[in-house]
Amino acid sequence: MSNKNILLRTKKKKALTSFQAKRYDEAWSLYQGICQADRLDADARLACGVIAGLRGDNALAADYCRQAVALDPKLAVAHFNLGIALRSQNRFEEACQSFKRAIALLPNYIEAMEALAHAYIALYDWPAAVQVLNEIIAIWPHKAEIHSDLGTIYQAMGRSQDAITAYETALKINPRLGVALNSLGSAYQGQGDFEQAERCYRQCLAATPGDLQARSNLLMLLNYLPDADAATVFKEHLEWGRIARTRILLIDPIELDQDPRRRLRVGYLSPDFREHSVASFIEPVLRHHDRSRFDVWCYSNLPTPDETTKRLKAAVDGWRDIDKLSDGEAARLIRDDRIDILVDLSGHTANNRLGIFAAKPAPVQMTWMGYPNTTGLNTIDYRITDRIADPAGEEAYYSEAMLRLDDCFLCYQPDPNTPEVAPLPALTNGHITFGSFNNFSKINRGVLQLWAAVLKQVPNSHLLLKCPALTDATVRASVSASLQELGVGTERIDLLGHTRTRQEHLALYAKVDIALDTFPYNGTTTTCEALLMGVPVLSLVGKHHAGRVGASLLKAAGLTDWLADTSEALVANARARATDVAGLDRLRRSLRGQLAGSSLCDAKGFVNRFEAVVLQAWASRISQLSPRR
Repeated sequence: MSNKNILLRTKKKKALTSFQAKRYDEAWSLYQGICQADRLDADARLACGVIAGLRGDNALAADYCRQAVALDPKLAVAHFNLGIALRSQNRFEEACQSFKRAIALLPNYIEAMEALAHAYIALYDWPAAVQVLNEIIAIWPHKAEIHSDLGTIYQAMGRSQDAITAYETALKINPRLGVALNSLGSAYQGQGDFEQAERCYRQCLAATPGDLQARSNLLMLLNYLPDADAATVFKEHLEWGRIARTRILLIDPIELDQDPRRRLRVGYLSPDFREHSVASFIEPVLRHHDRSRFDVWCYSNLPTPDETTKRLKAAVDGWRDIDKLSDGEAARLIRDDRIDILVDLSGHTANNRLGIFAAKPAPVQMTWMGYPNTTGLNTIDYRITDRIADPAGEEAYYSEAMLRLDDCFLCYQPDPNTPEVAPLPALTNGHITFGSFNNFSKINRGVLQLWAAVLKQVPNSHLLLKCPALTDATVRASVSASLQELGVGTERIDLLGHTRTRQEHLALYAKVDIALDTFPYNGTTTTCEALLMGVPVLSLVGKHHAGRVGASLLKAAGLTDWLADTSEALVANARARATDVAGLDRLRRSLRGQLAGSSLCDAKGFVNRFEAVVLQAWASRISQLSPRR
């Protein structure tokens, strides 16, 4: 062996030793030298790609992995690491191809199979992800995490009973797998089994009291409970805030620029800057902010952008993707971006980042629209609402101060690809069809009892329920049995599950004459979409925010007479409306135009009101500061 080869072999051993010891700068330098000395060394280029990925330079990582693949097309680990680099750049379709090549070269390559499944999940290709996970289970049946992942996908597909089975299998393998127990609670909640859901959440918290995600899920559940005591629910939220403050440190603030003439930098933080309900309400605000007064930024906790994401990104002055950052890293980024007012859009809903707000990266912090209750965090200063959704006295149940708008606290932007309004179905059916497309967790026993009372008072009327949970045969059978117990025959019930697109979902309003709202947790986007499709909504006005959103929306849309303060009044209103088919027909043909002309869709007017309360809050913050000397 030549001296040159001996030297190269020594350098490779040293590079590997440095890499294994995580001395990545040293390893990088050595592998760079190897690449220069041997232009055909695929392993050295792969090592450079791995180190670049560990440093966060995923574009460079992909470049080196491509070089390794070009030199040795049969190097499965190079294809795998190329997929990882592509996935880290949100190039999921290309990543899938790389993972598939790795698996083809090395059958039963578990790491590549898991990565392929998660890439499919990021693409919302649920059937493909299910297939890959089941292939892993066939090889590795005792890995609890894979069963838990499978349950998560089944839940997203509306196959809640399959999800429960998968989570229970995971817990049999590893009873301490908190993510499976937490997710099992969510699956039970999706079926409307609140007792089992609460049991799972509290069992998870008993084992890991500091699990903020499980505690957020419990808080979300409490909003659905018909008999929940507001003071007790508030106490539970404050406990979340207390634990968060013990786990997340406040960051050092940057000196505040108190110049009253400067533009304020406002940041919106959400995991839902995509085709999602939140987008329908935040987009008009992003587009109509007064740019002479506000510099608008978004902080997106979203792993997979879509066309809506691109549209929202084009509407703002600054955009940051934070899904791969820890709460501390994201908080420091927001502080360094000098955000003056940071607005949370998710509360305790899925994938929230309230931990960032606990670190207090902005001098003024607010919560708005995404969650129907307090956050429980004393580092969030304000909650944006209105006088109907949160009347006087509700302050007792919020850790935040109220910023009440004069009109509805929301502004709705309809999807431009919305189907046309269909003719009133009663004209051809010869009967009235009531309907609800709300999340199944909102449909409790009391809701079904009230709807059954409506059907009994309107002869020959039908009920159409549509939501993803009804994809599951077990859930459909349970709902059908409950309504039969309440005196409603199966011939009067139509239960529909998941639809592929929003357009298909909206088109089903062609089957509904009158929509019925849920309680104690009203619909929000669902109510707006019903009105958009020409379908008026009957809503029972509740005591607290979650049960008063319907009142706020319907008043803004000019449909106050579709509200009821009692169950008896709602039944009477439903009976009166159902007998006036001609009136329903006129309203259906005019309702979309009425909605478009209402304050609920007046983006400019809404943003003016919104900015006024935000500026008021900022002025209050400035007034609390000591004057400069």
